[in-house]
Amino acid sequence: MHPERPLSPDGGAGAALLSPSGRKRLFFGILFAGALLRIFYLFEYATYDNFDLAIGADIGEYASRAKEIMAGRFFPAEPEIHAPFYSFFLAFLQTCGAGVPAIRIIQTLLNFGACVWLFFIMGSAGVSDKVRFCFLAGILVLAPFIFHPAELISESLLLPLFAAVFHFLTAGEKREDYASWPWLLGAGIFSGLAFLTHGLAGAFLPVMLLFFAVRREGVRCTAFAAGAILVILPFCIAKSVHYGKPVGIQGNTGFNIYLGNNPKATGGCFMRPGNLWRKSHIQARDEAVRRGITTDRLWLERAADFWCKTPGKAALLWAKKIPMIFSGNDLIAGADGGFLFCRSETVNLTRFLTLPIICLALPGIWFVCRNRKKEPLWWPPLLLALALFAAQVMTVTSGRYRLMMFPGILYLAAAGCAGIDWKKCFLPFLLLFLFCLWCTYGFVIRDRREGCALLGEAAFRKGDFSHARDLLLFARRGGMKDSSRIENILGNIAEKEGDFVQARKWYAGVVKAEPYMPEGWMNLANLTPDPRLAETYFRKALEASGSSPAPDLLFNYARLLYGTKRKNEAKELIEQALHTSPEMPQACNLSGIIAMEEKRFRDAEQLFYRAARLAGNEPGFWRNTAVAARLSGNRKLQISAEKRFFELQQKRKP
Repeated sequence: MHPERPLSPDGGAGAALLSPSGRKRLFFGILFAGALLRIFYLFEYATYDNFDLAIGADIGEYASRAKEIMAGRFFPAEPEIHAPFYSFFLAFLQTCGAGVPAIRIIQTLLNFGACVWLFFIMGSAGVSDKVRFCFLAGILVLAPFIFHPAELISESLLLPLFAAVFHFLTAGEKREDYASWPWLLGAGIFSGLAFLTHGLAGAFLPVMLLFFAVRREGVRCTAFAAGAILVILPFCIAKSVHYGKPVGIQGNTGFNIYLGNNPKATGGCFMRPGNLWRKSHIQARDEAVRRGITTDRLWLERAADFWCKTPGKAALLWAKKIPMIFSGNDLIAGADGGFLFCRSETVNLTRFLTLPIICLALPGIWFVCRNRKKEPLWWPPLLLALALFAAQVMTVTSGRYRLMMFPGILYLAAAGCAGIDWKKCFLPFLLLFLFCLWCTYGFVIRDRREGCALLGEAAFRKGDFSHARDLLLFARRGGMKDSSRIENILGNIAEKEGDFVQARKWYAGVVKAEPYMPEGWMNLANLTPDPRLAETYFRKALEASGSSPAPDLLFNYARLLYGTKRKNEAKELIEQALHTSPEMPQACNLSGIIAMEEKRFRDAEQLFYRAARLAGNEPGFWRNTAVAARLSGNRKLQISAEKRFFELQQKRKP
């Protein structure tokens, strides 16, 4: 026991409950319940079509960047719109052999471990046992900490990173000013990594520096800043040298500020990836080029213009965001698959606790302030919550953006739970809890259409075309905002099934509704028999893609050029496609064909062999490998390729 640490504000029943043996049983009981919830959720998630696929607006972008990193391309063609560290994390796990399901499990385990780590950090900070146990119970059953860690998004790394930050800050707080610098240096390093993981996490850095400045702790302030700079500055320098201009952590920062400060802003992410998103970005890019400025500057000018011309409306918009940030709903963004969030019974049972926990934080503020002499204040998560609160007021609010506010809110809620006399307050809080249930019930299945579109895309990728069509048509009938993407996949399904007339109708509808969608133009070009008209469509697709055309667009255009005897142009596009996506078997095969025509048999052999290994069961690639190997004199590869070709041919016979 620790007599210097009060077990409960009243020193009564709580002390008896938390005897040494009682603490141990309670600790492992809470851990068991938290682990069980996560196991149940992962088993539920495994029944969804997208469990083993990396699809979704942000998810697909992180996965695409991870593939580029694995191929040795550390910087994309343009500064990426996401903070980079999570993509490197994904690339590392995939290099180690982890698939998407394994990554979901690893991230869940990392976050579960971080929850337990926070419990012990609180003990080191002198927080009472009763508050610590309430905190642990809350963070292990709160729905966002079950749902988000299993998603392939950057927020899944934030809790482990900030747990490390809190550990170093708490350890440094115990030491004299000059002896604390190694710990504050470590806190700064992990804060810098958090910033490299998620742009909004950068708001924690100025808040911490201001906190140390107010307390006149120059050594701590300097050490913390140095740690962050050691992580952030080398990356920014390398990035700026690569692009030949000053570049920050991520691109499109100006747009994120504009998104929360414009006449059409709602406080949340009202402009989701889709038709309007692409149109706005392409128009902004064209205007920025015409004016000779960056797109970031253009977005910032528009946001400033909104504040200058309508300050009252802008101030009201900021005021509107405050209750949104503290809403009982978990404010799932479109990229999060909110339908899946609500579809899970495990998450559905626990998400109703969000609003009661926020309500409990209010008396928690009172108890923390009142008991300052008895119990030290655990300030790091409170400062983080304050930083993210300010950042969301200035930009947009989202369930993912406010995820790391919850450790601070949970700490206050735990203090409130530990300090309330439940014998006297049980009935009022029961009524409040029932009211909270009623307030959050309407959130169930709020965005069924987006969830169906996500699952429809997953079913399409797995070859279940009938099921995919049903899901996508349901989403389209429901008025899904990104309907062009749905129609494009429906065209893909018709094309796979051999209904080329219907496929052309879908693609024609896509390019008519949204001329800024490269995939629509590319697919229409692929089904256009007139080479001149097809090339016109390909050029429109490239124009819509900007400076970062997709590898499949480059390959398909190269295939057309090769078919019209423009081999050199085709070769240039193929090399560009393979630079972006080295694991594209069709591009490797076409490059091999060009190498064969140029009598570069050794290069052709390697390209065909790479295509054959990547495609696996495509006999044509193995036949090409055997021919090239024979011409290059590689007898061993020729024999093995011929053997594999005949095996696959036998399997295809009825």
